[in-house]
Amino acid sequence: MKMIHTLHIPVMGTGFTIDSPVKVAQYGISSVISLVDDTLIEEMRRYHCTLSGEKYEAITKYHEDYRARRITAYLNLLDRIVQKKFEEVRSSCFEVGSEITKYFEMLANDSPLRQLYDEMLNMKDLIKKAQMQDHLRSLMRPGAINVNIMTKLDRPNFTQKGEPLPDEFSDALAALRGYAQSTLDSAIVFSAGINRRLYSYVEKFEDFYADAAGFIKKKIILKVSDYRSSIIQGKFFAKKGLWVSEYRIE
Repeated sequence: MKMIHTLHIPVMGTGFTIDSPVKVAQYGISSVISLVDDTLIEEMRRYHCTLSGEKYEAITKYHEDYRARRITAYLNLLDRIVQKKFEEVRSSCFEVGSEITKYFEMLANDSPLRQLYDEMLNMKDLIKKAQMQDHLRSLMRPGAINVNIMTKLDRPNFTQKGEPLPDEFSDALAALRGYAQSTLDSAIVFSAGINRRLYSYVEKFEDFYADAAGFIKKKIILKVSDYRSSIIQGKFFAKKGLWVSEYRIE
């Protein structure tokens, strides 16, 4: 029951899904946000810090590694907000119109979790019904906060004096670093073709590797246009000991 829903909200431009997890993740629905625009990401962090009552400290372009730091800070904020909202949903009562009822009623009818929920509703024994409700709560999961990097958008960056920065400060690599250093347990979606420099950089972060139990904290998803593309990119990661968890057709 790792996949609560059979659907997800894909990335839509740079802004349309920039804070979708705050709206849907507490109901088990996964979504994908774009890491292209760090200026927008910083503005959204300021906005959601204000809404959630968290202290906001700006990360400006004068800070070292500001692009990666902005992305990490925003993703960590979303993670905290989603976990808080999810716990509020999970702790609510099973009654008409409640948040937890909404969580289960949005599931597909053939979902194993929905079938257990329907079974609970038909129970007459109140003790067994309460036990089943506790069991259902233990099976609930929030939706994943997945991210997207368009691999071709990888311009080099420069210091305030106009001097070129090292490769790891390019747009795509900095965005990857920002995600890799976050607290998220989710997936990164690579789209728009292969970027060997970016893909090689993935191996520097241990969260992308499977542990002894086979668990991967940060998974790799490839958006591909055809079979040949999936094979080429998949083999590139495989040679580095990295798993591709999913292929999506675009």
